[in-house]
Amino acid sequence: MQANDVLMKKWCFGFGRSKARTEATMNNQGELQTYSSFPKYRTIVFKVSQARKQGKQWLVEGEQFSSLNGKPKKNTLVLTEKNGLLFAPNQKRPFLRMRNAAGPTEKGLPPVGSLITVDKKHAIVTEVGRNELTVFVKGKLQKITCKPGTIRWHSDKILAAAVK
Repeated sequence: MQANDVLMKKWCFGFGRSKARTEATMNNQGELQTYSSFPKYRTIVFKVSQARKQGKQWLVEGEQFSSLNGKPKKNTLVLTEKNGLLFAPNQKRPFLRMRNAAGPTEKGLPPVGSLITVDKKHAIVTEVGRNELTVFVKGKLQKITCKPGTIRWHSDKILAAAVK
């Protein structure tokens, strides 16, 4: 790990990730009204300014972005690396190292940090290569091959704001 590396964690909250939920409610005029709600995601991006290895752990300092409008917070983290994932103590979800977060991507492939669907599960793209993606799905990193233009994605605006 080195300066200007970008770490990201993203998770779903609310209800299951697999499908949208449709509900019906009564409005104030007594009419039945239906609406669909979708899973909501929370993203935290950490841009590293200094990193030092202490034994099996990393001591990293940098700026933490958690919203588009808010200013970044200066923060220090102690991270333990396991199977390519970076875990902070007392936190459930790992940080993912985003490779080439600001670099150009191959035309038609989703950018780094975007959300895609793999085997009906949501996955986060951590690295983009030539006709190949490295994604975080089902709690581990996995490489998949794909044709450019065949995958739909949802980009992450917080990551784009942090990389600038």
